[in-house]
Amino acid sequence: MKDKKALAYVRISSMRQIDNESPDTQRSAIQRYADDHNTEIIKWYFDEAKSGKSADREDLQNLLQYAVANKDKVDYVLVYNMRRMSRDLESFIQQIKVVLNKCGISIRSATESVVDDTKMGRFMENLLVILGQLDNEGKAEVTIDNMKSLAFQGYWQHPPTIGYITVKIANESGKPRPSLAPNKMAEKVRATLERYSIGDMTKAELTRYAASIGLRSRYGNKLSEDSIHRLIKSWTHAGYVSDRFTGYEPIKGKHPAIISLETFERNQQISTHGATRTGEIRLRERSDYPLKGLLLCPNCNKPLYASAPQTGSGGKSPRYHCSRASCKGKYKSIKAETIHKQFETLLEIIQPSEQILGLYKTILVREANNELGRLNSRIKTVRSDLSEIDELRVKTIKKFAEDTITVEEKNDLTNSLDHQKSDKTTLLKELESQQKLREADIDFAINVMRNVSKQWSGSDFDIQMRFQKMIFPEGVTYDSATSKFGTTKISPLYRCIPNKKDSEVASKSFLVAGSGFEPLT
Repeated sequence: MKDKKALAYVRISSMRQIDNESPDTQRSAIQRYADDHNTEIIKWYFDEAKSGKSADREDLQNLLQYAVANKDKVDYVLVYNMRRMSRDLESFIQQIKVVLNKCGISIRSATESVVDDTKMGRFMENLLVILGQLDNEGKAEVTIDNMKSLAFQGYWQHPPTIGYITVKIANESGKPRPSLAPNKMAEKVRATLERYSIGDMTKAELTRYAASIGLRSRYGNKLSEDSIHRLIKSWTHAGYVSDRFTGYEPIKGKHPAIISLETFERNQQISTHGATRTGEIRLRERSDYPLKGLLLCPNCNKPLYASAPQTGSGGKSPRYHCSRASCKGKYKSIKAETIHKQFETLLEIIQPSEQILGLYKTILVREANNELGRLNSRIKTVRSDLSEIDELRVKTIKKFAEDTITVEEKNDLTNSLDHQKSDKTTLLKELESQQKLREADIDFAINVMRNVSKQWSGSDFDIQMRFQKMIFPEGVTYDSATSKFGTTKISPLYRCIPNKKDSEVASKSFLVAGSGFEPLT
C-alpha cells in the first residue's frame, strides 16, 4: 500500500510544447516521481493550451475543488515543474497556494527536488514560480522588440489589407519575412484612390464609385463609407508601414505601392480640407506653418490655408492665404515669415502687466496650498479603500477554501474587486501626481507668461500650437490689407486692446496692429 496520496496536474500552453514538455513527457516524469516516493496518484488533471499567467484554468479549478472536498485524502499535488503550476507569483499565492495550505496539501515538483516542506523548499517553490514569470515577461519583451525591428525594416506583420495578400520574402540573410503582394483588387484600389485625388468627390460619392467598379473587401462585401475613409488614410497602399510597432511613424515598406506618395498626400489634404486650388497643393500641419489652423480669414472666418507656391525663379514662397470662392480677390496672400514676425509683436502687446502677474502668482500659491490639503485627504481615503479591497479579496479566497462559496461566485467576486482595485490605483496615481505642484512650478509658469513672445518663438512646434490655442481659443482673424489681427475671445490672463474707446470689449472684436504699426486704442 502506498504511503501518500496525490493529485497530478499537467499543463501545456500551446501545441509547440509537444517537442519539449509534452503531456506524455510530463505524465511519465510525474509517475516516476510518485513511484520513487511511494505515492499513489488518485486523480489526473490536464489543461491544454492554457496560459500559466492566471489560475483561471478549468481543470486546475477542478483540482482545487476536489482538494477542498477531499482534503483528508490528499497529501500532495504533483507537477512536472513549478512553471506548469504557475508563471505568476501573485495568482499562485492568492488563488492556488492559499487554498492548498488551508487543506494541508503540499506541492511537489517531479523534476525540481528542491521543492519540499522545509523553509528553504518553500522559498525555492516561490522562486521557481518567479523565474517562470520572469521568463514569460522576457519572452514577451523580446517578441515585441523583434516585431518592432521587423516593422522598422519595412515588413508587414498583420492580416492583409484590401488590395494585397500576405507573402513571405527573403531578407538579406535569406530568411523568410512577412510582407504583402498586390492581388486582383489592387487595380480597383488604385482606381478608387486616384479618382478621389481629383478633388471633386465626397467620400459618400467615392463609396458608390468603388461599389460600381467592383471593389470589395477581403470577404467579398461592399465597402462602407467608414471602410473607404480608412482606405484613404492608409499608408500601406503608398508603400509604407505605419502601425503600433513603428509608433505610427510611416516607414518605407518592403511591399510594392499601389498608389504614389503624391496621390496619398493629396488625398489627405482633400479628406481634411476639401479640394484645393488648381496647380497648388496645400501642406499638411508642419513646423514651417505654426499659425495654420489659428489664423482665420476676415471674410469667411474660416482657417487660412498654408502653401508654398512656386516662384518665377523656380523656388518656393511659403504663404498664408484663403482661396475659397467667396474670398478670391478680396484679400491678398502674405509671406509666412512676415506674419510670424507680426504675431510675435502681437504677443508682446497682449503680455500681462507685472501687477497682474504678481496677483496671479499669489492666487496660484494660495489655491495650490488649499488643493494640497484636499488632495492629502482624498489620497488617504483612496489608500484606505485599497486596503479594504485587499482584505475583502483575502476573505473571498478563504470562503472558497472553506467551501462556503462556489468557484463561479469566487471568480465573480475577485474579478469585481480586481476591477475596483485597478480603478482606485489609477485614481491614486493621478492624485499623487497632482501633489507635485510646487512654488518653483508656479514661478516657471509666471515666467512663461512674462516672456510670452520669446517662449512662443523658441518653443517646439507642438508647444507653439498648444500655447497659441490657449491664448486664442477661437482663433484670430488676420486682415492682410491692414496687417491687423482680431478676435472676439482671448484668454482672461492676457490683455485685450479695444478698437474703439466707446465700445465694450465683450461686444466686439479687438484689432491690434501688426509689425511696424501702433496698436489702436
